[in-house]
Amino acid sequence: MSIHHKDGIRLPEPSAGDRATQVGSSHHFTGQIVLGDGPGRVVGLESHLEMKAALILAARSSTDALFEQIAFEWRDAEAASRIHYIDLVVRRTDGRWIGYAVRPRGRVTPAYLAELARIKAQAIGAGFLSDLRLFSEDDVDPVALFNAKLLHAVRVPDPVPDAAVRTVAARITGVTTVGALVHETGLGGAGFRAVVRLIRSGHLMPIGHVRIDRDTEVCKARALPPIPDAPDQSPDEGAAAPAHPSVEAH
Repeated sequence: MSIHHKDGIRLPEPSAGDRATQVGSSHHFTGQIVLGDGPGRVVGLESHLEMKAALILAARSSTDALFEQIAFEWRDAEAASRIHYIDLVVRRTDGRWIGYAVRPRGRVTPAYLAELARIKAQAIGAGFLSDLRLFSEDDVDPVALFNAKLLHAVRVPDPVPDAAVRTVAARITGVTTVGALVHETGLGGAGFRAVVRLIRSGHLMPIGHVRIDRDTEVCKARALPPIPDAPDQSPDEGAAAPAHPSVEAH
């Protein structure tokens, strides 16, 4: 994916992972996704579950940045040094670093949990992470996944409908619906996508835990930002983020 800029096309930042992910496999899902605002940054994926986890975690308002395959050196029961690659690491807006081990429940064995617990204790003790959590199919909320896919799909700004929707949304004093905002702009699908972008940016907030559609009730969550001069002027998550979490980063 690329973003058109007044000085030319800007490609996504490369992956910040410490290990290159597979680019193809005959046995399981592999791929890449671009996350973040503006050109964004490439995130490598090695399972369909990792893709779902990355989308859900990236869509959370508490997420500031997301990284994949971050290396952590730990010691096993024999005190031998080993490297564990943490599947996903979230830098939160509150400054905490949360690691996620993404694994299907069928592959979560007692031995794996014991090893993960040891890695978690050492990572927290070293100040490398604030927490390390397991992410399995049980953590895939269908509503959150639906909304995360929608929020990701509309990430590229569209200046004309974005400006029209911001003008309409600025007049919100209580609760309205996505459809009502779209109808007021008269822009159809382009207007719908612009409204969803305001939800994505946190300026509008859905009422309740529901799939985002035209019937979704929303309210103003914070003051609307000024309209940018170009589609890619929003902050670039990937550019400001460190390559990976470290003791110094906390």
